[in-house]
Amino acid sequence: MIYTLIFFAKLLEVSVATVRVVLTAKGNRISATLLSAVEVTIWLIVTSTVLLGIIEDPLRAVAFGLANVVGIYLGIGIEDKLALGLSQIEVIAEVEKARDIAKKLREHGYGVTTFACEGLEGEKLSISLKVRRKDIPETIEMFKEFNDLFVTITDIRKLSTGSVARHMIMK
Repeated sequence: MIYTLIFFAKLLEVSVATVRVVLTAKGNRISATLLSAVEVTIWLIVTSTVLLGIIEDPLRAVAFGLANVVGIYLGIGIEDKLALGLSQIEVIAEVEKARDIAKKLREHGYGVTTFACEGLEGEKLSISLKVRRKDIPETIEMFKEFNDLFVTITDIRKLSTGSVARHMIMK
């Protein structure tokens, strides 16, 4: 019973810590601070439970260690599912193809900016758009009908809330 309690409490603590680290990196101060309070409270309870009985029952440390490993993996999965924050997608393609992509994206309500650029094989067009992370799969799906695209996705830490940002977030 004690091993199960240690395992699941530590699993929860490490999962919370992993999400907190991501929120901290994204500049979400309030959420990260609140999660930190939960994290440290669980940590104190679990760690003291393990340390107080470790000599008599070293398997407590094993449960603690295993939960730490599984908790990190689970925490990353939770953060992926939450898909917090914003990302920038950049697509580089031949000019006509890029115009078709930009038109399709605009028809679906995306704010799109295009830039002329040059690649190894001549003129290209770069398409830039900001999306919520949770909308990335849906957005990428729109590119499936086009081939020979160069696509990059970058996380955004901060975005001003001008008209472009409001339009993108309201999508």
